[in-house]
Amino acid sequence: MIQDIFPYRLDNTFHNAAPVSSDFFFSFQGEKVLLQIRKDGGCALPAFRDLQCPMSEVSDGTVYLFSVDGVPVYLIRQQDTALLDGQCLHYVPIQSLEGIFPEWAYFAGITALHLGHWYERNVYCGKCGDVMEKDAKQRALVCRKCGNTVYPAIAPVVMVAVTNGDKLLMTKYADRPLSQWVLISGFVEIGETLEEAAKREVFEETGIRIKDLKYFGSQPWGFSDSIIVGYTAKLDGSDKIHLDTRELAMAAWHSRTDLPKELTDISITHEMIEALRIGGKGGQV
Repeated sequence: MIQDIFPYRLDNTFHNAAPVSSDFFFSFQGEKVLLQIRKDGGCALPAFRDLQCPMSEVSDGTVYLFSVDGVPVYLIRQQDTALLDGQCLHYVPIQSLEGIFPEWAYFAGITALHLGHWYERNVYCGKCGDVMEKDAKQRALVCRKCGNTVYPAIAPVVMVAVTNGDKLLMTKYADRPLSQWVLISGFVEIGETLEEAAKREVFEETGIRIKDLKYFGSQPWGFSDSIIVGYTAKLDGSDKIHLDTRELAMAAWHSRTDLPKELTDISITHEMIEALRIGGKGGQV
């Protein structure tokens, strides 16, 4: 999965530190990330020395994010992107991070994107409307006027691999430009346990009831500012599907010997499908 960056280790301990020229940084324009484009057409993470302007010009918008194996990584919250986008630095789709140097770049990038979303959405205090400021001691934004303190938000998502003998229930979204087959998933509602949310999502989307719910694993997923908690479950009762067409375009039972392939191996969806295909972790039926 995308967070499996061993032997590297991401350390998200907060530090109130200023960058040096060799430190890496991320900068985003929507879902695009600023990367260094080499002469051979390849991409790499930019360091502050690659900027087309002095570091002092972006210091006010620079935030420490985390380190990877002791290498500090920052976010530049820069509204004037002309200061950044230049001769060798360009904004490209965030998926361009996959496979670039250093090897931990993709996971670091979506984690940075998650934090970038949080900073972007909390410029002003939601309680009194005053400007929020970075706390010097912890990862938090503070309103000096009313004392409101805001911490990074993480939305829990449940994902469920429902089996019926040697078959797996898979779906296709109705409202997203994602064409491949996926597993049932959804955000946890207020007041729900993860297990209740898993049962509800399966029933709401397909009319299927489940039993023997078992934890599979979890994954931070910065694209949606969430953490995905994966479960396996077995069919309980009828296998007849009643499709929620507001959310799903298709739903069907797929044989273990003919499971669709994921487009990428970075997701927990891939891990769960492959576990069933090979009968590995969490995949016994």
